[in-house]
Amino acid sequence: MVKIKVLNRSWSIVLRSDKAHERRFPDCHAVAILDDRKIHVRRSSLNITTISHELIHAYQHELSFFELELDDEQTSEWFAELFAKYGEQIIKDARLICQQLA
Repeated sequence: MVKIKVLNRSWSIVLRSDKAHERRFPDCHAVAILDDRKIHVRRSSLNITTISHELIHAYQHELSFFELELDDEQTSEWFAELFAKYGEQIIKDARLICQQLA
């Protein structure tokens, strides 16, 4: 398990065997459990793309994205701004997580 900060909130990234992960999350390579601030990753899916994807869900949660009622244009702008502000940190954290869990 690795702990990181997402906007000053502590998140845990848990690496699970493929078999254990598939029993609990059969259709997912990884999943962010937002209320628990945990990301579960299938061992065979441990890569920068998968981790970055799940970290974006963590940022969405911490920035209250799911509570907003945005139209398509506003959603597009929201994600562009997210990447502009935090994209570099997300990729940096994803690389570090992959190294630490490998």
